[in-house]
Amino acid sequence: MADQRDIALTEINHCNKCGFCLPACPTYRLTGNEVDSPRGRIALVEGVLNDEIAADEGLELSLSYCLGCRACETACPSGVQYHRVLEAGKAVLDRTRPRHRGMTVVPRTLLRLTKSPKRMAQLARWSRHARKWPVPRRFKELLPMLTYQPESIPKAARGGTDQGGVAFFRGCVQEALFHDANEACKQLLEAVGYEVQVPLGQTCCGALAWHAGHRDEARALARRNIEEFEATGQIPIVNTAGGCGAMLSEYGEVLADDEKWAQRADKFSARVRDWSGVIADLPQRPRFVGAGERVTLQNSCHLVNVEGGGDIPARLLGEVQGDTFVPYASQDRCCGSAGIYNIQHPDWALRLLDQKMVDVSHQTPDRVIVVNPGCELQMTLGVNRAGLSIPVEHLARYLYRAFLRGQRESENLHQV
Repeated sequence: MADQRDIALTEINHCNKCGFCLPACPTYRLTGNEVDSPRGRIALVEGVLNDEIAADEGLELSLSYCLGCRACETACPSGVQYHRVLEAGKAVLDRTRPRHRGMTVVPRTLLRLTKSPKRMAQLARWSRHARKWPVPRRFKELLPMLTYQPESIPKAARGGTDQGGVAFFRGCVQEALFHDANEACKQLLEAVGYEVQVPLGQTCCGALAWHAGHRDEARALARRNIEEFEATGQIPIVNTAGGCGAMLSEYGEVLADDEKWAQRADKFSARVRDWSGVIADLPQRPRFVGAGERVTLQNSCHLVNVEGGGDIPARLLGEVQGDTFVPYASQDRCCGSAGIYNIQHPDWALRLLDQKMVDVSHQTPDRVIVVNPGCELQMTLGVNRAGLSIPVEHLARYLYRAFLRGQRESENLHQV
């Protein structure tokens, strides 16, 4: 089996340096510097892999400033899988430079916390009392976002045609901080006829560990999830977090060099779907009724650029009766969250976010809809920084409330 270097060099050879990736890259748009573009980073990694340049601090900075949004892959006419080049460059850095270099205590702590949803929930509770404590400045900026109070999600009557079963992946951040989005999703799926199974032994998808260079740790998490979900048969595996979904859908790539697990990983990944796609594929979708609001969307980079189906959230928002969906030019562009990027590189993340909030403000929305927990945290910070008194809400919560309104209206009509 080809090693990581050979795989990366194959992708590099496919790159014809056309530059179509440049306008799609958020960091290149921010700085205009070639070294901050996919093309520039590919050139740097090629030089390192061919022993033409050193794996020094310059390479480390260039790769670390990449958001990993993979918009360049969607834009590339040659189909270059840029993330394979990026990961190969990071692997060289892992071998030649001290681990955790440049990482503050907060990113290191978050990487440890993601192993345990219980610890993540404890972090959220702790943060409600931590504003007066001597914690790092970057973490204090996150405190208003971590004090989110999950809603109580009412149960809907099970109904609809039997659609079969789905296995539900909770996600560590989503379950710990925004478990009401998970609950709303499960309730909606059950209400339209799905049996939802939730494997109890599941763990973090491993995305944060993988992108931070902790390959063995990420692979161990992947193996555990594969084993847990194999017990649910061959039914679709759904989730409410675009970042998790992307990682789960690429377990086959993560474990490609493991003879024992490679085939099992491929089968697992083939089952992964974003929950919104499951709703969109219903032969007859339920009636969604809004509250007369203007709503806009911050899409998930990984849903758009990795999993596919990035158009589905906007389509579903457009079907909510009584509400007006108002798109904006940069809704599919990264908000700057990107895992723990907004903690590692807060200045760049905030510049990206503030640019996006200008676009959002022009639409004068009453509500911002998101499909990923990292985006929910970041966009909440964004509306606060922009002085907008509007809520940020996960699509699952929003659609479930619209579904309940539709049910109530239908019941009232039947009673007349």
